[in-house]
This record gives sequence, C-alpha cells and structure tokens, in this order.
Amino acid sequence: MKRKVILVILIAITMIVFSQETIRGFFPQAWPGKQVDLLIENEGMFFAATITYPEDIEQSCPAVLLLPGFLGERDELPVTGTHVPAEGNRLQGMFEYLALELAKSGYISLRIDYRYSGRSEGYWQDITFSSELSDALAALNYLESNPAVDKNKIAVCGLSLGGALASCLSSNQLIKVIVLWSAAPELNILEIMVPPEKQTELNETGIVTFTLPWGETTTMKKAFFDSLKDANPLEEISKFKGPLLSICGSNDALVSPQPQQALKFLEIHEGEEKLVMLNADHTFDNFVGPNKISQAIKETIDWLDMYLK
Repeated sequence: MKRKVILVILIAITMIVFSQETIRGFFPQAWPGKQVDLLIENEGMFFAATITYPEDIEQSCPAVLLLPGFLGERDELPVTGTHVPAEGNRLQGMFEYLALELAKSGYISLRIDYRYSGRSEGYWQDITFSSELSDALAALNYLESNPAVDKNKIAVCGLSLGGALASCLSSNQLIKVIVLWSAAPELNILEIMVPPEKQTELNETGIVTFTLPWGETTTMKKAFFDSLKDANPLEEISKFKGPLLSICGSNDALVSPQPQQALKFLEIHEGEEKLVMLNADHTFDNFVGPNKISQAIKETIDWLDMYLK
C-alpha cells in the first residue's frame, strides 16, 4: 500500500512537471530536439515513456517505437564508452543511444517501460506478455495521435523479447517497417532460464524466484509463462508484407544458434527483407563498447531511410 501511495504521488508530480506532454493525453505538443518523459494511460494504469524529437519538425516526421526485451527498461542496457550529454559519467542505454541517433536522422522515437516494470505503475511479478503487448499497442496509438508524427511512416524496433512483441504487432496497419534486434522466434523462456526443480516449485506455488544466466535474480508468477503459450511471433510475422530487417549476433548465447534463429523470421515472411549478422553477443557487445551497436544502428537507419523517407 505504501508503494502505491508513493507511486500516485510520483505520478502527480510527473504530470505537473511534464504537463505539456501528459495532461494533453494523446495530443502532445512537440519539443524540437528534446527528450521528454511522459506517462501513458492503459487499462487504468500508467506506464512511463520517453519521446525523442529531432531538431527539425516543421512538418510531420517518421517515427519508431522501441520495445525493450525481457527484464529490460526503456533505455535498455548501458553501453560502455558512451555518456549522456550534460549528465557526467552516466552511460547511455542501448535504446537511448539509438533514439538520439534516430533523432539526428529526422526520426521521432518512443521508448517505454512496460507496466509493472521500470518506473511504471505496478509490481514486476504481475507482468505478462499480454500486458506488454497491450502497452505496446497503447504506445503505438500515442504515436498515431501525436501531431508531429507522420501516421503513414511508423516503424517498430524490438530487442530480444521486444522483437517477439514487435512481430506480434505486425498485423497493425500503422506499422510499415519492422526491425528485429536479436529477436526470439520461440518464447521458451521457461525451459531455457528456469531450472527443472524451480519449474516444479512454480507449478506448485504459482510463483518462483530464479537466477538468470547472467547472474541476476528475479521473481515471476506462473501467469507470465502461461501468457507466452498464447503468443506466436513467427505466425504473426508471416502476415506482415512490409519491409523486415533482422539483426543478430554470431556469439548470441541466449537466442541461439545464429543466424538460424534470425532466419526463421525471414523464411516465413513475405516481402522485402534483410539479415545482418554482427560478430557480437546477444546485446551487440554493449559491455565492451559502442562499435557493434553503432553498426546495428547504422543498418537500422539505412533500412528505415529506404522505406520511410
């Protein structure tokens, strides 16, 4: 209860600070060259987001929705060797880095914390794939209603599980281009990340705490894993006829082997498509430096420019 009271107070403060963006709901005022934090309402709750505008928005701009991966937040993992202008030594997140580069190329971008994660309302244990997909749709509707956005030039880019979400959004008529970063074609998180003895605990109690391959510990409810059973990214991407770019890392230990996993999306997709494989890990060597992520960003922007400019 205490956490919810504090959250309500924080929401109220945020609405005051970012009143131009938040109180206007789905009709925001554009802020040229700025990154603006905002709150978007969905199913009676608020989730946090950041919209990044290019310097020149004299006319409506193409836009990209950025969807973080499993356990990811809107800025995504920090990138070694980068820094946030005017914020000292804080490292830029992968999506923050991408958003700023997109802005330089004339794109608006929106990145989000799904409900129950990051700075959004709700408790992490209550998150499901279905709730994340619902938030992605709400974010897409926000972009559609933003007067600075060209509604005929909207793309979505998803990392890992966010790539699966992007695929599941592909039937939405607003989406003209899809970019997948290390996307997961099959949602077998339970089998890959939860040890057998913990799976037994999950089935008996409906909730489980487990250690992830990279050492982080998390707690999740059975509802999350059950929601994955209803999702089929490959089936959804097969319905998409627009341009599809899939970028993967040859050293990916989570979605592997590559490029076989990335190719699954292209094999079932009908339309313009491209596969890019970097000599990198699942998150494009973000803890090593910005070089591989910069390559992924360049490939992404070049692809978007072909179809949205």
